[in-house]
Amino acid sequence: MRLQGRNRSTFSTSKCCPLTSRSRTSPSTTADPGRRIGLLRAQLLLLLLLSSQQKPTWSSQVETKIDFDLAPDSFDDQYQGCSKQVMEELNQGDYFTKELESHRNYSRAWHKAHLTWLNQAKALPKNMTTAHAVAILVYTLNNNVSSDFTKAMASVGRSPQQYNSFSFKYLHYYLTSATQLLRKEIIKKNGTLCYKVYHGAKDVHFKAHLGDIIRFGQFLSTSFLKEEVQKFGNQTVFSLFTCLGAPVEDISLKKEILIPPYELFEVVNISYHPRGNWLQLQSTGNLSTYNCQLLKASSKKCIPAHLVTASLSLLTSVIIFSKSRV
Repeated sequence: MRLQGRNRSTFSTSKCCPLTSRSRTSPSTTADPGRRIGLLRAQLLLLLLLSSQQKPTWSSQVETKIDFDLAPDSFDDQYQGCSKQVMEELNQGDYFTKELESHRNYSRAWHKAHLTWLNQAKALPKNMTTAHAVAILVYTLNNNVSSDFTKAMASVGRSPQQYNSFSFKYLHYYLTSATQLLRKEIIKKNGTLCYKVYHGAKDVHFKAHLGDIIRFGQFLSTSFLKEEVQKFGNQTVFSLFTCLGAPVEDISLKKEILIPPYELFEVVNISYHPRGNWLQLQSTGNLSTYNCQLLKASSKKCIPAHLVTASLSLLTSVIIFSKSRV
């Protein structure tokens, strides 16, 4: 899988489907062609382990070994250049209602998160709405929702058709947008800022090679404290230097950095220990297969304005011609 030579773009400017880019987003740095590019395998076991960092539920007697390999099935939209249009589409459509109807206890999770946010009554960064804040709370405070969401994300990127059945469109957009807006706020205050954080996967040993370029393909909650991810016994510990992750402490009250699914990392150091492996990862850009997919999917449900006008003009001409023959 190459990172270069994928900048072909086409654009749609109809009123039905606002300006959207169909290009594959490339990382900000040039990758060495000799390096292998991998993504975390989209398996339920892996997803659950990664999404429950501080509440392990697996027996330490069961250990899984997983290699970093190519698994490009994750949905990774960054909504570049179309965030406002996507928000309008979500708010005007019935996406949120459908999500509430599709998942058990989902409505309760959103209601609880909303009340939690209202009780905090904090000022939000520019362009952030209550929906952004509540989305972060839903994801970080409800393990069932985050697990279901991560599991769904892992496979709907296989094709645009798979995305149509994705039942977390609303949550995905607002979580992605919230991460980006929090990043902008941090950069505005402190300039370009990266974080050294940690993440642990209990009873899982990951194999990788120096120089590998990987991404997690999911939202990853990480801790500033190494001790927090070391206290659960046998595990793989990731030491990450993220430049796209955003702090969510002001919203979720947890001292965490949320890393987006599209951030690329280079494996810069590996150490093997009896109780688990240590992998040091350095941010090296971003990679997305999809962009503005919600708008592209919704545009297929309606006829572009210029086609409607052309059809009406043709119909009028036919009527006039028919009357002239009478």
